[in-house]
Amino acid sequence: MNILVVGIGAMGLNHVKVLNQLRSKGLVEKIYAVDVDRDRLMIARKHGADMVFTEINEAIKYKPDLGIIAVPTNLHYRIAKDLVKHTDLLIEKPITERLNEALDLYREARVLGRKVLVGHIERFNPVYKVLLNEVKNDVPIHVESIRVGSLRGNPQAYGNVLLDLGLHDVDLALGMLNEYDVKIMGRILRGDPITSAWAMLGLGDATYVLHASWDYEVRVRRLTVLLKDRYYEADLLNKVLMRNGVKHTVESVDQLSQELMHAIGVIRGVEKPIIGIEEGIKALAVVEGIIAGEERIDLGKVLG
Repeated sequence: MNILVVGIGAMGLNHVKVLNQLRSKGLVEKIYAVDVDRDRLMIARKHGADMVFTEINEAIKYKPDLGIIAVPTNLHYRIAKDLVKHTDLLIEKPITERLNEALDLYREARVLGRKVLVGHIERFNPVYKVLLNEVKNDVPIHVESIRVGSLRGNPQAYGNVLLDLGLHDVDLALGMLNEYDVKIMGRILRGDPITSAWAMLGLGDATYVLHASWDYEVRVRRLTVLLKDRYYEADLLNKVLMRNGVKHTVESVDQLSQELMHAIGVIRGVEKPIIGIEEGIKALAVVEGIIAGEERIDLGKVLG
């Protein structure tokens, strides 16, 4: 499979490195890289990119099977809207900066018959996968997430803390509960752009409490789940799952490698998407609803 990576910042370079490693599994043949910065392209060459370009149109001539979009969020929509005409996509989260852009891309992809995946990499966290298997078909009563840590870089490049950090946990909660009826019962937003956020949501019959912040030096990635007969604490950072107070260490994996292998499987038609464009849109719709102060969101209507 020939894969194009657009944007060779930190995340884009990670994609190139992992794709280069996947050659040994026979999953990747050619790696193309696009960036306006020629120095970054030279670094991409050193880490496995076969061909590099400063213009996407030049790379498209080589007919990539998958395009990975790893540029700043405010460029996602413009690049994806053009690239989806030529190839299937994996877009780093959030899928786009605004919900209306994501919905337009969704309609375009459906017309063209393109597959579009979204890089919610925490779906591939081994602790979350074990937690999903533990919960199975039981319905959680209460879910709570905390994802905090100081931001390294320009806040404007990430939009706000809900688009950067909070979006991960909204997606994890939606993935676990599979609910379309979302009630926003309360929120506290601080900063401009937002640097700390608290929100209480109703997801069907379950309550979900979210806290995301760039304002602390400590780094925490934790998800707690309460069911009728048991309680879980999932430390997503340190790969530990507590079940009713009993500690279970979960073997760590390279989540980006897992995500890329899954994306390649989906494009080949041998796997069903875990985090497709619909899931990316649902998480973005909830985050946008929290920011806008909406009281209720029908995710079924959002997707049409």
